[in-house]
Amino acid sequence: MTLTAALLVVLSASMHAGWNLFSKKRSPTIGFFLLATLGTIVWFSPVFFTTGDLMLRMPLSLWGILAAAGFFQAIYYTGLAGAYARGALAIAYPLARSLPVVIVVMLTFVAGRGDELSASALFGIAAVVAGAIILPMNNFRDLRISNYLNGSCALALVAAVGTAGYSYLDDIGMNMLKLLPGDAAGWMRALLYLVLECIFTAVWLLVFMAFSRESVRYIRAHGRTLLGPGLMTGLAIGATYGIILLAMTHAVNVSYVVGLRQLSIPVGALLGIMLLGEKGSVPRYVGIAVIFSGLVLVALG
Repeated sequence: MTLTAALLVVLSASMHAGWNLFSKKRSPTIGFFLLATLGTIVWFSPVFFTTGDLMLRMPLSLWGILAAAGFFQAIYYTGLAGAYARGALAIAYPLARSLPVVIVVMLTFVAGRGDELSASALFGIAAVVAGAIILPMNNFRDLRISNYLNGSCALALVAAVGTAGYSYLDDIGMNMLKLLPGDAAGWMRALLYLVLECIFTAVWLLVFMAFSRESVRYIRAHGRTLLGPGLMTGLAIGATYGIILLAMTHAVNVSYVVGLRQLSIPVGALLGIMLLGEKGSVPRYVGIAVIFSGLVLVALG
């Protein structure tokens, strides 16, 4: 991983933890994330004025990848909303952010690209997962499967599957977009991909909401008061993931990007403890240290 990619991912990870904290405090619902997604589209839609010719060159296969990535991102938001509504940020967030590393690495090996991952990077990714398992504990005797058999953890796993899905597809899609002829710079292509994916994500979220009367009632009752916060969250989300997409163009393998961006795990856990008053514990701080060590190994790998 280049220094440019590492710095971009660190910036994105810090911003990611911030908007998750805001979402947890304001309204962890599908409707809120729909408003945030629409906000991302509105904030970054001017990119269409400079990349219209590039869109005309996009093959049908790339549009299919965008539609599939949007589906997985909608899965991610749905799982995240449910996990935050049922549990603490310091528990749901680490699980939702760490498990995708394992899933993406497995997909990398299935795709025959496992030789691109160094031993130190694999060890670092394992450390990230181990630290995330330790992180939710109140004491070291809490390592029991029953502690993870609850709605919040189950929905955090759903969010993790969504993250792994769109991350893997985005790596493919961004590389396809990068190779298309045209004068658009790399950051413009990243923003175009981001906005197009968000359009598909918004469509999928609307479909998911159609099966949830509670979500529809909630957004109808609180839509006006949530519009402003949703738009601002959309700006943060767009900037965060736009930076990640750009970082992918500077990294050899998507697993490095997905691994290093887990820096948001200790940041998010600390924000939950310090700003939301969630319980801190020795295992949680040990988990943060283990995760940080793993991230260093991923970055050096």
